Amino acid sequence: MHTLRLTIHDTIYDKLMGLLEILPKDKIEIIEENEYPAISFDEAKLKVEQAINNISKNEGIDLSHAIEKVIHS
Repeated sequence: MHTLRLTIHDTIYDKLMGLLEILPKDKIEIIEENEYPAISFDEAKLKVEQAINNISKNEGIDLSHAIEKVIHS
C-alpha cells in the first residue's frame, strides 16, 4: 500500500471525493485532516498575552503575518 498527503483546492474537493468514493472500500482508506493545526487553550492564551503586552511597546506585526504565525507555529 501507498500513502499520499494531498492539499486540494476547495473548488475541486467535492469532485475528487466523489471519485475516491467509487473505488472499492477495501482498497482505499480516506483520512481527512484539518487544514489548520489545533492549538491548546494555554498556547492561545500565551499568544494573546504576548500580543497585548507588545502593543504598548509598538512591537506589533501586520495582521496577515500574525495570522500566518499562529497557523504555522
